[in-house]
Amino acid sequence: MKKIYSLIILVVIICSSTIKATPITIGTGTTTNTTTTYPAAYGNWYWGARHQFLILASELTAAGMTAGNINSLAFDVAQPQGAPLQGFTIALKLTPTNTITAFETGLTTVYGPQAYTDVIGLNNHTFGTPFYWDGISNLLVETCFNNTSWTNNAVMYNSTTSFTSSIWYRADNSTVCSSTLTTSAAAQRPNMVLDWTAANIPPTSNFSASTTYTCSGVVSFTDLSTQNPTSWLWNFGDGNTSTQQNPTHTYTSGGTFTVTLIACNAFGCDTLAMNNLITVNLSGSSPIAASCTPNTLTYCCGFGITQVDFNTISNASTDGAAGYSDFTCYQTTVFEGASYNLSIGSSAQSTQNYAAWIDFNNDGVFNNTTERVFTATSQMNTSGSVAIPSGAVLNTPLRMRISADYDFSAAPTPCANLDFGQAEDYTVIITQNLNAPIAAFNPSPNPSCSGTVCFTDQSQNVPTSWMWNFGDSNTSTQQNPCHTYAADGVYVVTLIATNANGSDTITQTVNITTSNQVLTASCTPSTLSYCCGYGILDVSFNTISNSSADASEGYKDFSCSQQTMVNEGSSYVINITTGSSNAQDTKAWIDFNNDGVFNNTNELVLTINNAFNPIGNITIPSGAVLNTPLRMRITSDVVGNVQNACSNSNFGQTEDYGVIIQPNTSPPTANFTASTTVTCSDTIYFTDLSMNIPTGWTWYFGDGNTSIQQNPSHYYANPGTYTVSLVVTNAFGQDSVAMVNYITIECFNTMPISGSIVITDCNGTLYDDGGPSMPYSNNTNGVVTIQPAGAAQITLNFVSFNFESGFDSLIIYDGPTTASPILGGFSGTTLPGIISSSGGSITIRQKSDFTLVRPGFELDWFCSVVGIDENLLNSAINVYPNPVSEKLSVEVNNFNIDIKELILVNIMGQAVDKMLPQTNVFIYEFNVAHQPKGIYFMNVISDKGVITKKIIVQ
Repeated sequence: MKKIYSLIILVVIICSSTIKATPITIGTGTTTNTTTTYPAAYGNWYWGARHQFLILASELTAAGMTAGNINSLAFDVAQPQGAPLQGFTIALKLTPTNTITAFETGLTTVYGPQAYTDVIGLNNHTFGTPFYWDGISNLLVETCFNNTSWTNNAVMYNSTTSFTSSIWYRADNSTVCSSTLTTSAAAQRPNMVLDWTAANIPPTSNFSASTTYTCSGVVSFTDLSTQNPTSWLWNFGDGNTSTQQNPTHTYTSGGTFTVTLIACNAFGCDTLAMNNLITVNLSGSSPIAASCTPNTLTYCCGFGITQVDFNTISNASTDGAAGYSDFTCYQTTVFEGASYNLSIGSSAQSTQNYAAWIDFNNDGVFNNTTERVFTATSQMNTSGSVAIPSGAVLNTPLRMRISADYDFSAAPTPCANLDFGQAEDYTVIITQNLNAPIAAFNPSPNPSCSGTVCFTDQSQNVPTSWMWNFGDSNTSTQQNPCHTYAADGVYVVTLIATNANGSDTITQTVNITTSNQVLTASCTPSTLSYCCGYGILDVSFNTISNSSADASEGYKDFSCSQQTMVNEGSSYVINITTGSSNAQDTKAWIDFNNDGVFNNTNELVLTINNAFNPIGNITIPSGAVLNTPLRMRITSDVVGNVQNACSNSNFGQTEDYGVIIQPNTSPPTANFTASTTVTCSDTIYFTDLSMNIPTGWTWYFGDGNTSIQQNPSHYYANPGTYTVSLVVTNAFGQDSVAMVNYITIECFNTMPISGSIVITDCNGTLYDDGGPSMPYSNNTNGVVTIQPAGAAQITLNFVSFNFESGFDSLIIYDGPTTASPILGGFSGTTLPGIISSSGGSITIRQKSDFTLVRPGFELDWFCSVVGIDENLLNSAINVYPNPVSEKLSVEVNNFNIDIKELILVNIMGQAVDKMLPQTNVFIYEFNVAHQPKGIYFMNVISDKGVITKKIIVQ
């Protein structure tokens, strides 16, 4: 009986420990939203707000959660908003989504709906029914409420995520929680605390090994089992076991081994066997020890090496988190004189610099010049060719070192420690090459403007002798000769490469054009310290189209091989590719007077600062040296460094090209631009853009004034729209251009983006902050109060209206402030009707969010200075006949009424006809014969108020 009691007590203890709730903290960030920004689960800056927050399963497991019940959820508030949130709900869902882009459906409501008022600190919401998390799915959390007014957002603590973790919709309407619209999304999420109870589930076994191929026999194993195992039994496949959670085991014999893990907790056990997981090679020969071992100083961000492929070596490894790694048990055999592809992979999200060395003389020291076999800069993953030279130690294990580090760190060297990346060592055995040569060479420069070409032998399989024929009866037996040609022309160059096993022949052509020689420049800028992908990758200018490596090459002179012919007085597009890694300052010069010196004033033809892949126009002026190759220089460097054509580059580079300018014998092509085309009172500056070198100009400004200056300025005295014309001439003819209605002189009022202004004019026109031609801005909250002195009433007549529906709005207040009674709030595209104040002031507030914008609004306002009895005002206007079928007459019977505007509107509130007042006219006639039958309203706006008459068109 005592044993039975003991068993019951044990079960109770286990169950008690199982059902104990644990707080799980998701997010520990200390940043906050503001009282007007989102995400904010308690955000009442708009009437209502719906949010969905995504929590990855990896975050939950990292916080200590396994499968089990979530009993409650809490948000951390730094500053409460204080108003009750009506109908506040929380709903949850398991989802495979890894980043959230739109509202998901199918969630389970676990809290509410009920009114909730937030408080400072943790705001806990206990669920009516616990929600079960399966331990593997991502978790989606939705909150929503909908009030009928707005206050502010609660200021809540947030954490930044590496994925889009929040989306929301907020609006001033009553359908927020049922809407499928989204306002915005962010990689930011409110901090949460979940109350969690683990499920009664046995573990699921899983593990990883530090390596699956080892020469030392040492392997570290990491338990990855889920559901909180409490005991582990490892079998390493060689007769040895361990009960540690994360053991390290040393294999003492070679072979392939199956590893098994049994993980247990109070609810059961699970077994996982990974067959033939570990391969041990204890017999491989190793290279001599290296004189140094580069360490990783501060691993970060996935930098380092995760994959190396070289000949028969193919090794996947941990990144720089593992630091220096000795993989010399990975060996490959190569032939001297042959080339092999080296491919290096990385998991870094940013570019790296790579280098590789082979200890060819087997002295344990890597020579950074003669033994460096590979270099790559500013690359994510990289690959290239490794040439195995003759003269290396043969048939002996040689150490090969590969290094990678962050782009902005110092370039890797054989022994220097690495900031964030790592170094890995491998073994290469070089054997004698018994193959005949494969001939190859590279001529440089080609074409040549100096007449001299240097030839670099690139033959494989270790040739021992070379016979060159330069195509002009001259020869050489050097491996890498240079030759000067006596005359221009195209020459066929032949190389015969020979060794003891045979020979091979190859031919190429070289082009000698000494007549295209560009004058030597007075300076040659250098690259001081290349970094990070800076420099020039491609230049396109007229017929020039030249791709090149980045600034890792330093200064490059393409003035002979890349030339183009242009016409004086013409304009040409230049496209300079600088890559997508860094914005750069880019400048270009042309030595127009051919003195070898670039003048930074009149020979600077392009300046584009702080830009990616700049595109511009270069106009060739008159007066340059003609029919002669001129040097064009392009420099692109880190922002703020490019000063003049002789400045050295910090990280970037300079490239030179050739330009030949031809005389222009074409008549001019007229063109011009203005400093502005819409203004109220500014002087306008006109700039001649005519092509083909005009020598005379005649301007017609459209207001009766003219000018014969090339680039005149003009002031328009009166409002209106003006057509501007330009006639240009030169010795070969003339051309003209007229820009119709090009200049508009008008003055108008606009809403402020923020703050408030007061207008005291009795009448006028008001636009949104974008004015008559541009949409309104995002994030506006501006106020205009119209308050003329002595006014009895203000009347607004909307001409156009288009706001983002449900998000952006215009609110009209009956008085001098936003605390005055609201006359109406408007959103969408419905044109508001005529709105009048009850007193001598009216206030307009424009409010927009930070997403979409629309054209906005235009309204005219009028003020009634002296009040008049409403019955008297109504009797002062007579509208007849009514009903009407053709002509409607509006008669003014009181000469003391000042008519501002007459507007005929349909039953939808749309203006279908309008008329402005005329001097000494007291009867206004409207033709309604073309209007659809129905009810209309005639609105007569006057200084005494608005008179509205109902009209029936039949």
